[in-house]
Amino acid sequence: MQKNNNTIPPFVFFGGPEISCDFLDTLKNAGVLPDLIVTTPDKPAGRKLVLTPPPLKTWADEYHIPVLQPKSLRKGFDSTKLEDYSLFVVVAYGKIIPQTILDIPAHGSINLHPSLLPLYRGPSPIQTALLDDNKETGISLMLLDEFMDHGPVLAQKNVAVSEWKKNRDMESWFAKLGAELFLETIPLYLEHSISTEQDHSRATECRKFIKADMQLDPSNPRESFLKYCAFEKPFFFMGNTRVIVSKASWTDNDFKIEKVIPAGKKEQDWTAFKKSRQSL
Repeated sequence: MQKNNNTIPPFVFFGGPEISCDFLDTLKNAGVLPDLIVTTPDKPAGRKLVLTPPPLKTWADEYHIPVLQPKSLRKGFDSTKLEDYSLFVVVAYGKIIPQTILDIPAHGSINLHPSLLPLYRGPSPIQTALLDDNKETGISLMLLDEFMDHGPVLAQKNVAVSEWKKNRDMESWFAKLGAELFLETIPLYLEHSISTEQDHSRATECRKFIKADMQLDPSNPRESFLKYCAFEKPFFFMGNTRVIVSKASWTDNDFKIEKVIPAGKKEQDWTAFKKSRQSL
């Protein structure tokens, strides 16, 4: 496979989680690969705290792309390793990139943000739009500056959601759309330096979520469905038992639970679990 096409110069890709890999999968299918990847360090994971690489490191190893995993881009990082590249691309890197590094590439540092900026600036745009039940959302390609999701916009695409799916599925879809928009936009940007300042007066922000945000309210079925989609392990309490909803749907205008994982037990059918509780 051709490592890069003629319209995109050698570039450095910053990312980490699965959405970064989804973006690169679409580029790869178009014959475009980064020449260097910067991602987060390996971290302990699971009950046994096994040191585990981020998904992007595994992806990079599969395609034999060099990887840097600095603990910080501010202290102890040798930025000269990046100086041969005229373009940086960032998708869900999860760490602040100092302005001194953003200034290195002649063509700037392009970021995919899955919202119609300046709306939903911050770390959770897809989840926040989902929880707001805002089905008229979108994606933005922007130039990074020293402020969060603040820089000029290169291109945007409206995305109409027919119905929400689990956040991981939504991320994969948005990443694919974002990569397609990147491939369409980058030749025009490189030739004409197109960009538009955001209307900062319209900016809204989203936040990182905590475990308490994931608790479902059985008396509010639509909100419960949205939380089920937004979070990997949404839960509620049945008496003193914490119950994770592992499979559910929005059917006949109602939140239908199908599978659950009660605390300390394996996944089981929701109806059977309810009957077992009623027999106690």
